[in-house]
Amino acid sequence: TPIGNLADITLRALHVLQLCDTIACEDTRHTQQLLRAYGIDKSSHQLLAVHQHNESEAAQGVVSLLQQQRRVAYVSDAGTPGISDPGARLAAAVHAAGLRVLPLPGASSVTTLLSASAIGATNDETAGFVFQGFLPAKAGERASAVETLAAEPRAVVLLEAPHRILALAQSLAVLGERSITIGRELTKQFESIAQMPAAEFA
Repeated sequence: TPIGNLADITLRALHVLQLCDTIACEDTRHTQQLLRAYGIDKSSHQLLAVHQHNESEAAQGVVSLLQQQRRVAYVSDAGTPGISDPGARLAAAVHAAGLRVLPLPGASSVTTLLSASAIGATNDETAGFVFQGFLPAKAGERASAVETLAAEPRAVVLLEAPHRILALAQSLAVLGERSITIGRELTKQFESIAQMPAAEFA
């Protein structure tokens, strides 16, 4: 699903959402609003909540529906399921049941920012990237994680919540002149992308 701009949904995703019998979703209210924006009519009975707090149990319900030859699509609130969003446990349960998982390419904050970061400009050991996701919330654990990441020559993709961004910036200051690219509100009206040395991020 789009990470902000509703125009970023694919034609294939719209087709699948129209055809499926059930939509498993991170938040049924959010998904219902999204479906309305695209003119897709699904009743609340066709939406099944599968989120971080119930994913393991709810996955068994999805497997049961699939075993009954029902078509089930899973969407997270924004972006690609299983990439710092629920969906990985669901995919694992479907695979374990011997059923097929069909991925649909779509919006991802990770690839969106990477495409503007110029990480592929060199052809040495620093080319490529490592997806780290969220660092630990506790200061000591986060500092230890940053110390480990400092030895990684490739770009490291981090995600952070707005209310913890200053703490992240302060933690990354130890990286000194290492260049970082920061993306905020990607695909939305007030999108901003900036590059600077880590020491200047705060």
